[in-house]
Formats: sequence, structure tokens, C-alpha cells
Amino acid sequence: MAEVGTNVAAFLGKLWRMVEDPETNDLISWSENGQSFLIRNQSKFAKELLPRYYKHNNMASFIRQLNMYGFHKIVSPDAGGLKTTTNDEVEFSHTYFIRGHAYMLEHIKRKVIFFLIVMKTNFSFW
Repeated sequence: MAEVGTNVAAFLGKLWRMVEDPETNDLISWSENGQSFLIRNQSKFAKELLPRYYKHNNMASFIRQLNMYGFHKIVSPDAGGLKTTTNDEVEFSHTYFIRGHAYMLEHIKRKVIFFLIVMKTNFSFW
């Protein structure tokens, strides 16, 4: 298993270890090409796996975090909508979250909320 660097956010390091762990493949694993990861059985994933890594069992919160770090849900162009292989499977990708390339994780940054920038810089746009 590739080592996660020290400049990587805790959320991302935990996600990497979870996807890489062969013991969790029934609930979360790399896609066939390694460019994305799949979560199977979302309710079981949230109930059993999330608490082991993130100390909560809230799937919506987990997905919100993925979105904050720039992950995208995979959509199927032929279906014209969200990719669905089963009703309870979801797939996410990020340019820098690639199997075998843990060193790229340090390039994934949390999105900065504009309001916080305004508050920290005392900038007024009115």
C-alpha cells in the first residue's frame, strides 16, 4: 500500500487507506481502471465503515466532504444521467485521486468559501 504524505488532509488520507484496503472491497474499492472509486451498499458503508474511519455514520456528510475536496460523481454519457450499475452503488473521481499515485494527494485542496476570504481579508465588495 502506498504511503500518504504528511501534507495531505486527514480526510483524504483516511479515504485513500479505506479505498486501498482489500478488507473493505465489498463496500468501497477502486474502479477497474483506477481512475475512480465505487461505494457499494451505501447504507452498510455508512453504518459499518464510516465510523471506523471518520467517527460518524452520515453518508450525506461524507459526500459533502467529497464535494468540498472537488470529487465528482461519475455520470454515464450513454444513459444521459447519473451512472447506475445498481440502485445503491455510487462512483466518484478526482483528477489527483488515482490508484497507485498517492503522491498526487497533496494536490487536492479543500474548496475555499468566498465569504471566509472576505472576512479574513476585511475586503468589502459592496
